[in-house]
Amino acid sequence: MKKLHISLFAVITLLIASCSKTYTDPVYTPDSNKWLVNTDTFGPAVFKYDDATNVLYGGVAGKGAIYAYFKEKPKEDGKYVLRVKADEVSEITILVIDSVKNIAWISTDDDGLPLKKEQFADVRVNASSIGIAFNDFWLKETMNVYKAKISANIN
Repeated sequence: MKKLHISLFAVITLLIASCSKTYTDPVYTPDSNKWLVNTDTFGPAVFKYDDATNVLYGGVAGKGAIYAYFKEKPKEDGKYVLRVKADEVSEITILVIDSVKNIAWISTDDDGLPLKKEQFADVRVNASSIGIAFNDFWLKETMNVYKAKISANIN
């Protein structure tokens, strides 16, 4: 009888452990100068920084584009918080356009999920070029209907 209790306890423990396991979505890391919208890949593209407007931008004709707006040109590497509007030096606004589906997504002040976490992009400064990278961030569609998981790796 004691062996039966121990065996039953072991089975219940295994069942509880297997049920409480959490599974996360895979993280998609795009190749250099590419970006992802959900699982659709865009690029590669040539990116330029416009000093007059403080915008890093690039795109593929007829496919899509990505824009990164800064308050001022980044001077050093760091983590920049995604915002609807970059009002501070350490903030960035991301706009992603899918020309095929005619949809645009923009960064929000938080991930839009119940946790309401801020999202940070890695900004890299290399001589005269600016790069940004982030993985699996939630951006909202500009019409406020849908959200998309966006990743980018721009050098």
